[in-house]
Amino acid sequence: MQKAIKLKIRIGTTALTICTLELTAKAPPKKGYPIAPVTYGDYFKQARMDYGYTQVELAMELEVYKSTIDKWERNATIPNYINKQKIKTFFGFDPVTETITI
Repeated sequence: MQKAIKLKIRIGTTALTICTLELTAKAPPKKGYPIAPVTYGDYFKQARMDYGYTQVELAMELEVYKSTIDKWERNATIPNYINKQKIKTFFGFDPVTETITI
C-alpha cells in the first residue's frame, strides 16, 4: 500500500544557499577570426580583430580605403612598403613577424 505525500508550497520564501557554483569558460572567437593564421592577410585580420577595430575604422586610421583593408585581408593584394610602415606604427608591431598576447 502506497501513501500519498502531500507537498507544502510556500510562496514568498527563499531557499537557503548551500553552495555557490561559478563557471568560467573562454569566449568563442568572433566570426571570421583566423584561428591559425598563415598569410599576411590572416595575421593582419587577427591583429585588427584583437584590437577591436572594424575595417572602416582601421581604414580611417591608416588613411586608406575600406576596400583596401578588405583586399589585404582576403589576400587579393598585399600592402606596399609605405602602408606596411603605417601598419607597423599603428599596431606597434608587424603582424607577421611579431606576435603579441592580449
